Amino acid sequence: MKNIIVALIFLLSAKIALAQKDSLAFDERNKYIYYQATEQPGLSKDTLFNRGAHFMSKAFPKGKFKVTQSDEAKGVLTGEGSFIVPKRSLISNSLGGEISYTMQIEVKDAKYRYWFTDFTFSPYKRDRYGMEVLTPGVTTAMEKGKDVLDKKDFSVYLDKILLNSRQYGNTLKAYMLKVSAKPKVADKSIKKISTKEW
Repeated sequence: MKNIIVALIFLLSAKIALAQKDSLAFDERNKYIYYQATEQPGLSKDTLFNRGAHFMSKAFPKGKFKVTQSDEAKGVLTGEGSFIVPKRSLISNSLGGEISYTMQIEVKDAKYRYWFTDFTFSPYKRDRYGMEVLTPGVTTAMEKGKDVLDKKDFSVYLDKILLNSRQYGNTLKAYMLKVSAKPKVADKSIKKISTKEW
């Protein structure tokens, strides 16, 4: 019985340690960050850069992400995006606000890394027509959100940030594994006939 209890405690602590590996942390600027580094053996820097650029142009919903920097020589791609978060209330179906973020991808031969950071929250409000719109001029950095936002809302927003970052991170990994389509080659079996010469 003692061995079973010890084994369960060990298993739970290992599971908690694995769960903490893939979570939000603070970077050197004391900002929330979701950071991952991945090895991709056999792929060159150019290939990884092109796949990362393709990811940034295709993976995000239209109008919710824009590329702000693309430097192939340094292997750096940067973009800004946003996503909507609902209020925590189960009764109301209203929007809580919008969370904006910055994503950066850096590539080298056989490896790449990416991170999401600079998370800011902008609340929604109802305008005079009953439509939910962003409140102009009100933006809260998520690092200060614990003091400004409701505790339950803040917790829900951090969970949404982590979930969104994981989803886009997994999508990026899939894009980095995709083999690029080969360029179309003209079919040489079809003869061209010239009517000028006979």
